[in-house]
Amino acid sequence: MKLWAADETVLGVRGAKTKEGSDNTLWFWDVIDEDTRFLLASYLSLTRTTRDAEALFNQARERALTGPRLIVTDKLAAYLDGIERVFGGEVKHIQSQGMRSESHNNVIERFHGTIKQRTKVMRDLKSRESAKLIMAGWLIHYNFFRPHESLKGKTPGEVARVGFPYKTWKDLVMDGYHGSS
Repeated sequence: MKLWAADETVLGVRGAKTKEGSDNTLWFWDVIDEDTRFLLASYLSLTRTTRDAEALFNQARERALTGPRLIVTDKLAAYLDGIERVFGGEVKHIQSQGMRSESHNNVIERFHGTIKQRTKVMRDLKSRESAKLIMAGWLIHYNFFRPHESLKGKTPGEVARVGFPYKTWKDLVMDGYHGSS
């Protein structure tokens, strides 16, 4: 069964405390394939609307070879219409019932915890532009360079059989990679 997990988290920008609706709030949305742990899509926004969820799922659908049968999200209302607009009735949507339930979003919550650890030591992000660059780099790092214990030491890219011509950041930088996330 093809299961995707989707979630959003707030990131601090310009070292300020964030609150929903402030200029310093930046939402980082993600979709992960549960089987391979491959990060299918990442999307940055200033809001948490149905249009944002729709943009996230369109990006994931374009990158995936096959669509999901199930998508697990938290209870944000934007996911309901976003999934419906992108996939119609072909995908079942399940709202997470918490970490200990059968319907949970633990994989993506863990992923966001790792991002929060990294940005905390950076003392937040300095601008929206730097947030885009850092998050694009994070997607490459997570999918292609970082082995996962749950994947028996393989990267999500290896498990998903997604080709990537670089094995290290040095290889990527030396070749002058300018791809987009």
